[in-house]
Amino acid sequence: MNTELLGIIAQYQNAVSNLFPKVAKHLNILLPITNTEWVGVDAEQRGETKDGIKYFMHGYGIDMTDGNIRVDFDLGEKGEINGFDAWRLSKFLEDNNIESSFVDDKEIEKELKEAEESGEIIYSGYILYYLK
Repeated sequence: MNTELLGIIAQYQNAVSNLFPKVAKHLNILLPITNTEWVGVDAEQRGETKDGIKYFMHGYGIDMTDGNIRVDFDLGEKGEINGFDAWRLSKFLEDNNIESSFVDDKEIEKELKEAEESGEIIYSGYILYYLK
């Protein structure tokens, strides 16, 4: 897999794993929670944790920022929080002013497809990819 893309995925996953458990705790949600369970969470769509993490819940996912990093992700079918897709990775780069040779999500998608074909990542069948 493209080493730059692998590094971006690692940064993205790290941001999710640092922020999401804190937001889930704030919302009194036990993890893991599936994407369909997430849709049924009875909570304010927008809010802020006592740690200062601002969030916006949407569909199967959530957009979060602690003022230093911003990340938007979707939960997986079984509650996975390590999934990614081209659009979210591209948005992560843009939102956090991370320099990259990738111009847009189409270039990232091309790399993801190649990584899937070579067996380095797995496609969920619905939006998200996972590292093998």
